[in-house]
Amino acid sequence: MKKSITFIYCLFAFFTVNAQVTLSTDFTNSNKEKKALSNIWTVANRISPTTGAGVRPDIDVNLIRMIGGINKKVNGVNVPDLSFDTVAYDEATGTYVYNWTPLISRMNRIVNSNTKIYQLVLDQVPWAFQHGYTFIPEGTFDGVNFREDEKVTIYGNSLPPFDKVAYFNYIKALMQKLIDTYGIETVASWRLRIGSEIETPDHWKGTEQDFIEHFANTVKAVREVLPNAIIGLHTREPDFVFKNGTIKNYKGETIKSFANGLINYCYDNNITYNFWGISDYILINNATSRKVTEKYNTLFEPLKENPKWNKNATLDIMEYSVVTSMQPPVPDGKGTLSCVTSHTSLVNLGLAHVFYKNEENGLEKIFRWGQRPESSDPIAIEVLKSMEGKIRYETDLSGEPLLFVNEFDAIFSKSELKNEFDVLVYNYTPKTLNYFDAEAVTISFKADVPVGTTLYYQDAIYGKDQNAFQNFLENEPASGWVKSGWDRKADPSRSLNEAGAAAWSTFVNPNPYKFNDWKSITTTAPVDGTQGSVITIKTDLPSFSFRKFEIRENPDFIATVSLPKIKWDTNEDFEEFSTSQMTTSINNNLFNITVTGSFPKMIRNQEMQVDFLSKFKISLKNETSSDIFWFVWYKNGVKNQKKFTASVNDATFKTYTVDLSSNANWSGNIDSFNVEIANKAGSGDVTVESLEFLLKAGVAEHQINVEIEGLGFVNPISGKCYTGQTITFSATPNDGWNFQGWTGNVTSADSSLVITANSDINIKATFSKTLSINDELFKEKLTVYPNPSKTGLFLLNESLNWQVYNISGSKIKEGKGSQIDLTKFNKGLYFLKTDTKSFKLLKL
Repeated sequence: MKKSITFIYCLFAFFTVNAQVTLSTDFTNSNKEKKALSNIWTVANRISPTTGAGVRPDIDVNLIRMIGGINKKVNGVNVPDLSFDTVAYDEATGTYVYNWTPLISRMNRIVNSNTKIYQLVLDQVPWAFQHGYTFIPEGTFDGVNFREDEKVTIYGNSLPPFDKVAYFNYIKALMQKLIDTYGIETVASWRLRIGSEIETPDHWKGTEQDFIEHFANTVKAVREVLPNAIIGLHTREPDFVFKNGTIKNYKGETIKSFANGLINYCYDNNITYNFWGISDYILINNATSRKVTEKYNTLFEPLKENPKWNKNATLDIMEYSVVTSMQPPVPDGKGTLSCVTSHTSLVNLGLAHVFYKNEENGLEKIFRWGQRPESSDPIAIEVLKSMEGKIRYETDLSGEPLLFVNEFDAIFSKSELKNEFDVLVYNYTPKTLNYFDAEAVTISFKADVPVGTTLYYQDAIYGKDQNAFQNFLENEPASGWVKSGWDRKADPSRSLNEAGAAAWSTFVNPNPYKFNDWKSITTTAPVDGTQGSVITIKTDLPSFSFRKFEIRENPDFIATVSLPKIKWDTNEDFEEFSTSQMTTSINNNLFNITVTGSFPKMIRNQEMQVDFLSKFKISLKNETSSDIFWFVWYKNGVKNQKKFTASVNDATFKTYTVDLSSNANWSGNIDSFNVEIANKAGSGDVTVESLEFLLKAGVAEHQINVEIEGLGFVNPISGKCYTGQTITFSATPNDGWNFQGWTGNVTSADSSLVITANSDINIKATFSKTLSINDELFKEKLTVYPNPSKTGLFLLNESLNWQVYNISGSKIKEGKGSQIDLTKFNKGLYFLKTDTKSFKLLKL
């Protein structure tokens, strides 16, 4: 099969072919209009956290194994960890004694932070509820009792509660304690999940009937205290059979999906579940697993096809990751091995599109592991987040791809109030993990704008060539950087050998995802003669890649050259900061912090140019017991930090300065910066009065003036900057015009111009109408030298007939030979045409 694919692909490569696939929509057709795009990636799973949620500020948490029943290892053996349990059995009195402290102390660190609790899981039953069981020896079977080796699983206590009445009363008491502590509105806002992957034996050793009864008992207890509680559960996929039926439960039954039994029982007994979760770990090396377009059909549709399904219930994927394997070839205690190549971005994108297409069927969220404070979202998820709030329109696909493994699709969206359009087109090739070259594709849409309207667009592509790890491996030496036997798509923090890890730690991606310069396009009339006009853009995509287009009616995206913000001392300024492990308030131009967790920090998550900055200064009042603070910055994803010492238990404001000038990583652009309080603070208050960066000695303000001649635009336009500040200008001609060049203090023929300011600067961008001669006139050939020329004398490498045109398209000189003399003409751009070649000439 591989040889056939290669042959077909190579055959097409000999021909220039037009796009066979067109992806389109009609923004004027209300029947195409769907819901606004939402962020489906906002929930992270956390297991029994003790020091706060430990996730990014933009992430909500799903709290797992919070009420007890967890284990710990002693001499390599799993044993009960009673320190987390919220109930104990008193043998002397024969009663269950509640102890809410382990739960409330952990919950407080989360509730009092800026992290929202999305879901609280009632899963592993506290150890006290094993009281009353009789256990039989491992390897034996009587159809009645659990075996000794089932007492403690890798997840803790996975047995049903022996005393169901006691458990019912316990759940009622738990709910009342939560309401008394946090208020009924807060607790009612949390979703309550009963169980985790309940058909996985290490999560639930009981039978299907055991869980049905447990679920019903728990739901009844919760709703006696909180009638409007949002309750659901978490199962395996509907066709799940554990170990192909070779492993039986304690009653000798095959372990398989509980889904239909639960649905039927809840319907017949008037028990309401509000949501239902499924796990899905995408095994990237498994063709069936990575077929994301079929995920609705395989994971969710079988549930909804049950006639007793609750039609008001929502659906989530509650455990999700794209992995090369569930365990690495050499176990390292870190679980699943993530895939980091561009395959993952396309899986994420394709799965998100499945969720968007099935919103009316109840699909809502995808829960993920990780999402720690220093992490960032994968690029495809960041791109989807940039489209959040825009109205999605249904996509039409016509034509067939030239390469049969390619599967094209697109997400079309529009701002609700103005003509701003985003198109995210992608090529996902699940039939193979091999990469193939780009195939042409057309995107087209109809909009409610007059025919002949000039629109502006920019685009950015992401694929193998933009993936950091894949670019890194392009330079791998013969000795190798990947551990023997490990997948070359796997997480580099685990898959690289010592030499590879060292090289990776200093690697900077030379070709990251970034937008091209803005271009203009003119709308055309619809072929059916209807109102509105059509935008058509021809592009191409290789396998496992996506390209995002941003199309705007007005060039309001144009920025001004501006002095970067280097001081924050007002209420409005402080709103730019997110936080972690602290509660905050902003008033009276003060940023007030109460420490609630480990390593509390305030974060400004915006890229910033720092070449002209030397020091960081902060004015604060430190009423904690920690004298250690850190100024932290990230550059190319790598953490850098410098410590400063603050007075402790201090009721007065003091100013502290951090000198950054000698740090080699304090240069260029940084990703973000934090102010972090050392972990020993524990608790207490810090009040920030101001944060400021100080300019290097000799840095001054400069005026940048930009003039435009002709039809086109420059981004950014005139403004002020600092000495040493780098500004990148882009010049974009309107349809029917060409960019001719920059003149003034800087002369260049390139549309992109990078300037590092050392004084005031005046530049001019010139656009001219397209010349009515063959387009070949504009193709540069390296057959003339010197070019640019300071004298105006240009030489050809062979004798030819030639003509020279000015930027208006008028012929100003012609001749024959290998020398073109423009010494008597003004500085600027000219066009040279020969019998066979053509190019631009620049006289400086």
